Amino acid sequence: METIARLFIDAFNRRDSEDLIGVSDPAIEWRPSSLVGTSRIYRGHDGLRRWVSELETAAVQHRARVREVRILDERRFAILSDVLVDGELLSPGAMLAILSDDGKITKARGYLSDEQLLTQLELVPGDIASGH
Repeated sequence: METIARLFIDAFNRRDSEDLIGVSDPAIEWRPSSLVGTSRIYRGHDGLRRWVSELETAAVQHRARVREVRILDERRFAILSDVLVDGELLSPGAMLAILSDDGKITKARGYLSDEQLLTQLELVPGDIASGH
């Protein structure tokens, strides 16, 4: 799972839609954070291509720096990251993802949030977020 998580972030940072597709299920449902534009849901590989195209033309060019990948269970993981603009820290970020039976990302959601808020919202179990 850690490899899939890091490949997704690396492809995002390079704005490489084909590499994103390589780690994503054909029926992926992706809900990125609302840093760029409005809140949307992108479905399928065509949706990922559209999202990357929108990222490339956005006024804010942001990147993610992975701090940690946490395995939540046999099909779910969380990426805790820093969101950077022009190399400067903008916000903590996170991505929660679910894998399909064949090990590809089938559902994922991005957050501009730290792990404490994700725990309070019960999106990440408290024992996982605290590292205990």
